Amino acid sequence: MRKLSLVLIICIIAAMLSSCYDSNEVDDLLHVNIIGIERGISDKWRLTIKFSTLKGNPGGGSGSGGGNGGESGQEDYTSLTVDAPSLFAGIDMLNSSVSRRLNFMHTEVLVISEDLAESGMLGEFLAPIIRFRQIRRSMHVFVINGSVMNAINTVKPLVGTALSKNLQIMVKEGKATGYIPHSTLQSFYDQMKSAYRQPTVILAALSNPKNLKINGEKWGNKFKTGGEYYADELPVSRQNVINLFGTAVFDGDKMVGKLTGEETRLMQMATGEFRMGFFTTQDPKEPSLVIPLDVRQAKKPKIIIRLEGDKPIIHLKVMLEGDILAVQSRINYEKPELMPVLERSFEKQIKDGLDKLMEKCIGFKTDIFGFGQTAARQFLTIQEWEKYNWVKNFQNAKITTEVKFTIKRTGTQLKTSPIITTKGKE
Repeated sequence: MRKLSLVLIICIIAAMLSSCYDSNEVDDLLHVNIIGIERGISDKWRLTIKFSTLKGNPGGGSGSGGGNGGESGQEDYTSLTVDAPSLFAGIDMLNSSVSRRLNFMHTEVLVISEDLAESGMLGEFLAPIIRFRQIRRSMHVFVINGSVMNAINTVKPLVGTALSKNLQIMVKEGKATGYIPHSTLQSFYDQMKSAYRQPTVILAALSNPKNLKINGEKWGNKFKTGGEYYADELPVSRQNVINLFGTAVFDGDKMVGKLTGEETRLMQMATGEFRMGFFTTQDPKEPSLVIPLDVRQAKKPKIIIRLEGDKPIIHLKVMLEGDILAVQSRINYEKPELMPVLERSFEKQIKDGLDKLMEKCIGFKTDIFGFGQTAARQFLTIQEWEKYNWVKNFQNAKITTEVKFTIKRTGTQLKTSPIITTKGKE
């Protein structure tokens, strides 16, 4: 017995001292940065992937890949596309075309075509990808108009050579502007199955230099906030750069509409996810001029819901605070008697925007605000809540809004003074 035990111990130690038989060297794998999916032609799905060619130095600004600025960013990456009956069949088909095995553990972004998102077939693709062990559920999800293959083939990093780093920072910056929602594979999948709210996804597009008009009549005194665009409408001059701006709205796994960047900010104010952003508001006393404000969420929104049969009565109160960044008209809004004038004017702007957004989403028949989480508190059991069917009854909702805005600071100056010229004070 003792001899048998000794033999077993020796065998166990020998096994522990042996190297990992299934280990891989870093350069034995190709780490995929982007996965793109759209409806195929030769088969059901068209799968496109983008990964580093390992020729340059996509991880940093120095090295052989960083010498040519933006041009090298395209050379450091390549993409492959295949039509396949499933995700896993496509992966094996792609593996037959490369000298290293594809690995998806560091994939940052899943890009979905707008055509596929509107087809109602998206759930079929997400079911297997959510189970795949190499896929991180923290990856971000984009919906892009046009060809996903063309977008992934042509997109390149604007700064440096690291495409994945660029995408990470762009999504992170969205929290500082509010122009895009927080959308990961995990949150998207959870919201598709939720009885409390419907899913939202980041709206993306390749920049189109034609959106920036070079010739034409100069801008007059019309008022725009700067957020009235969808991703494919942004007037940005650079080509082959991805724009993240706005929100794709879903009913389950089917896309039913879009929100502009400004509407996305308002949506996040209603959900309590808004952090900060620069806003432009009309000067109350000089409507041809504007006043930029640095706006933040003061408190989480207050939501009161009353149910009258299948008709929810919802009241939303949003509380904001902010700083004055500039006053073009030189009117002294820092004065205690004038500051409330500016506050009430901005409150009306946000309230009008919220009212239009609520009406728009009721038209979509989708609760993207999570009002269902508050409404569920009025039911004693899960069974009663599910029987009520909030997702269906939201289209009957009557929603009122209220906005409270307080100016906290006036920037680095206490008083706005007029400009003195030879004609006098202006």
